[in-house]
Amino acid sequence: MLVLRSFAVWCLLASDLQFFATALETCKTAWFDEHNVSIDGDSELLSDLRMKHWSRICSSPVDMEAQTVSGIKSQHTGTTFHTYSASEGLLCLNSEQKGRQCDNFKVMFTCTGQFCSECRTRWFDHDDPTRNGDYEVLSDLLKIYPREICPRPIAIEVQTISGEPAANTSDTFLNYDATYGFACVNADQRSGSCDDYRVRFTCPKEFCQVSKQCRTQWLNSDDPSEEGDVESILKLLKTFPGQVCRNPISIEAKTTDGISAENTGDNYLSYNVAFGFACINEKQRNKRCEDYQVILTCPSDFCQGCRTRWFNKDDPTKRGDYETVLQLLMLYPSQVCSQPVAIEAMTVSGVPAHKTGDIFQIYDAARGFACVNAEQPGGRRCQDYKVRFTCPLAFCSV
Repeated sequence: MLVLRSFAVWCLLASDLQFFATALETCKTAWFDEHNVSIDGDSELLSDLRMKHWSRICSSPVDMEAQTVSGIKSQHTGTTFHTYSASEGLLCLNSEQKGRQCDNFKVMFTCTGQFCSECRTRWFDHDDPTRNGDYEVLSDLLKIYPREICPRPIAIEVQTISGEPAANTSDTFLNYDATYGFACVNADQRSGSCDDYRVRFTCPKEFCQVSKQCRTQWLNSDDPSEEGDVESILKLLKTFPGQVCRNPISIEAKTTDGISAENTGDNYLSYNVAFGFACINEKQRNKRCEDYQVILTCPSDFCQGCRTRWFNKDDPTKRGDYETVLQLLMLYPSQVCSQPVAIEAMTVSGVPAHKTGDIFQIYDAARGFACVNAEQPGGRRCQDYKVRFTCPLAFCSV
């Protein structure tokens, strides 16, 4: 009995330790600069910032950093602050300065708990601290992992590849914020070289709610010309009216032969949801751009116009799980449109497809969904999936 009681106490302690470990995980927000220097001074108060950026700043920050917009740290400016704290923000009054006026400051907050973990990416380690240093820049990571990172993260965490938080190292950082990413320059270090770092980002909740989002079909609006191949959002909207959302959450590109854009060796002028995809011939080494197609992930409101019910025709038996448009049209000719504009997939238990770890052979609105057992890592079988489609509005009005 004593052993069981001791074990129960140990379990409770372990649970508490895990809770506190999660709660103490911290992340840094982007920089905020909302108030230009006025006759009175400069104000970056937390209450004001949260009124405008409530989803991008936690309600109870545990720390705050401030520097001038030109990059000088607040403690090196000689400024007297009327207010300077994580709980209130920054307030600098010209009347309290000696023979000078307040600088124009920007502030960054450190958050903890659910704000950091609610919609968090995996860790990324794209660069090694080679000649110049270690650079984990958001713009570079978005090009390499366009589906895994949101274009505007709300927070960032950095640690060495061994798991040591960046703040605990002796390195000095050139950049460390959610909108830029991370940069450590070897020349700035006393040791002469930076550690090897990895980063992960916190994204808006909408980015993780893939079960309430949808993927378009593969779209190809351009053929490679003398200039290259461009699949811009604007051109896609014109070429495929009603099939493309105006504010996509993520974009994926591959050649018409099915080769992922990351594996072609091409250099991209653009690969993001703001513009779309662009490959320019003159940027390539002794080759022309491939012929590309793109698929977009859209917000939930794009899928709610004319949406079917959920379908689960197949079970993951010998080969895998197949929920194709052709099969469903044969079984339910009046319930599925022949040309869906978007598709959603999740397991029958409600887990979004992208969170299962399965590899999908097909996952687009034109063809449907297919998960093949033989393509799964570790010899495991596919989950049992269900799908639903978004159809043109005319389909629902019939």
